[in-house]
Amino acid sequence: MTFSACSSTEATGDDEGASGEVMVYDGGGAWGEAQRIAYFEPFEEETGIRVIPAAGEAPPALRTTIEAGNPSMDVMNIGANTVQEWVDADLLLPIDIESWTSADPADLQPFAADEYSVPSLIYAAQIAYDPEVVGGEIEDWADFFDVATFPGERTLGEGMNITTGTLEAALLADGVDPASLYPLDVERALDKLKELTPSILKFWGTGAESVQLLTDGQVGATAAWNGRVAAAQEQAPGIASTWNQAILQLDVWTIPEGAKNEENAQRFIEFASRPDRQAEFAQLITYSPTNARAFESIDADRQKLLPTAPEHVDATIMSDSSWWGSDSGNGELWSTRVVTMWQEWLADL
Repeated sequence: MTFSACSSTEATGDDEGASGEVMVYDGGGAWGEAQRIAYFEPFEEETGIRVIPAAGEAPPALRTTIEAGNPSMDVMNIGANTVQEWVDADLLLPIDIESWTSADPADLQPFAADEYSVPSLIYAAQIAYDPEVVGGEIEDWADFFDVATFPGERTLGEGMNITTGTLEAALLADGVDPASLYPLDVERALDKLKELTPSILKFWGTGAESVQLLTDGQVGATAAWNGRVAAAQEQAPGIASTWNQAILQLDVWTIPEGAKNEENAQRFIEFASRPDRQAEFAQLITYSPTNARAFESIDADRQKLLPTAPEHVDATIMSDSSWWGSDSGNGELWSTRVVTMWQEWLADL
């Protein structure tokens, strides 16, 4: 069930004479298909503006195209925790949310829009485990780290990937109150991780690997992105998971400096932020809608799979992009410095 589609004039104003195109990041696979159905095709039909799916590029390559004055897309999708890096390099254009008429920026919750970015999707790093291996129910990160009570090998994401929640998980396991998690004490997190390393089979590098190690029986518990967990549970119903202390992560829409179709990019981002579009997107893939009103038309069974569903969002913890985008004290942003700290920590193990 989704919202009834608004008419053209209700949604985006008078579209007479609308023309042109807009190049939008395409996530590929199931993500790209969900974008096509929920965003691309309806936007074309409603506005007459052609959406050209743009294949994803590694951030360095994408930045090169912007710096050369020829960005490879008009609408990018990037991690919220890295936005400040792009802003500091003068690579992004402001997004005019004040002019929106078909979506209310106040409905973008629990993550808000800012001058250069608008939330596009929400996912979570959560605990998944095999109850038979660990001998019970793992309820939080302290349990995850407690291999004496809950035996079995573990796997977590590489800590230099700041969307895996690995550093946050370590601090929560070490007793940090969720309300006081940020600013992260990175050194303390690495010390806590060192305690667990005898039981860490490996630090995974891909989402597929995170759950494969669990379903193959190589580990008893994993920290993994919720979409991967949901897919694994369809194949292996014995796998359990919890939303408690799941670390919410955010991707955002941004417009690169020099975008060839800036006006159309602005319109696309507003369109994709509408509750009806967000609801349909969440029905197609297990990313949470960024517009909280979308939950009004998502059925209860589907909501169970979405990190920010009203039933369990209060048990989760929001990643703090403002901290990741702050100065670490040596001239680097934390989003950059953590990469070096992680690599040095691994080398010393």
